Amino acid sequence: MNSTTYYVQTMPGVEEIAWLEIRDKLPRAKFAETVFAKDQNGLLLFSYAGDASDLLQLRTVEDVFVLACSIDKVPRTRQPLPQLTALVEDSALFQHAIDIAMPMRKQPGRPSYRVISRLYGSHDIYRKQLGEAVRRGMKVRYPRWRLVEDHTMLEIWVNLLGSRLVAGIRLTDRTMRHRFNKPMPLKAALRPSVAAAMIHLIQPQDDDIFLDPMCGSGTLLMERRYAGAYQQMLGADIVYNHSRATRLNVESLRKELPANFHMLHANAMQLPLALGSITKVATNLPFGKQIGSPKALKKLYPAFFRELERVLGRNGRAVILSSEYDLVKTAVRRCDHLEILTGYSIAVLGQWGRIYILRRN
Repeated sequence: MNSTTYYVQTMPGVEEIAWLEIRDKLPRAKFAETVFAKDQNGLLLFSYAGDASDLLQLRTVEDVFVLACSIDKVPRTRQPLPQLTALVEDSALFQHAIDIAMPMRKQPGRPSYRVISRLYGSHDIYRKQLGEAVRRGMKVRYPRWRLVEDHTMLEIWVNLLGSRLVAGIRLTDRTMRHRFNKPMPLKAALRPSVAAAMIHLIQPQDDDIFLDPMCGSGTLLMERRYAGAYQQMLGADIVYNHSRATRLNVESLRKELPANFHMLHANAMQLPLALGSITKVATNLPFGKQIGSPKALKKLYPAFFRELERVLGRNGRAVILSSEYDLVKTAVRRCDHLEILTGYSIAVLGQWGRIYILRRN
């Protein structure tokens, strides 16, 4: 089977982690490139010879597209517009993308579509003109198709990011981005795709004793449940309403109740857990505007990492998200048995933070 080029859209900075997931779940996939627009999204392009529906199992991504148009080294003039229209009108790549997408997004009646455009960088054209260039090509190629604003069969997304133009047909819908219908949602909850990226980085195993000590509404625990079997799964939060929300959200995730799941109303700086009893930890530490007092953070971080060092077993792995870079590094340096292995810079809720991978030695 011939390979098809796809791309996924991620939260800014998550592209590298998304490729780790793609490589693990789709062994025949081959990396092509990443295209990044700061503070907006990242795009990861790759080829895959298997069924397009295989891509719907990915969890670290926001959306999946099949590549329809591609232009390198785009000048900052109006020149790309007629070229883009011509590609939509008669390129084989565009037709192949349509052929891949149609069976996955089939609806009764005459085919319909809409165009979504994104522009990043300094150009002599406007975002609206990008969309118009695609629509002109579609009117020639598919004159009977309906152009609609909503409830459409196909969505054509065109991205001009600096000097790179990438256009694709969306294979997913909003349920991939907003995959959890939580009975008790909380403000500023972690995006599911970011939670999935953090869970992927803990390297889930069947014998995990997993803990999120500041679980909020339970997004990381919900993603850990999707990641496969575990020996035990624990959540903790100092706010009673958060621990209650997590229990309801995790238990509502599937029809059956989760096995070996326990929820603790507890302080992450003083957990009711035995020395070395946890094998994997993932948590989103308070940072930035989530907590109003810098003084409180300076107290929390050293105490939390000391407690992490205590409960995490030998060779245990922790994945921590925070934007308080200096506080994290200073607190970890004071823990003789914790070391930072690596990290990934990502954007969360409009603010840049870093996912740290730690190991207890």
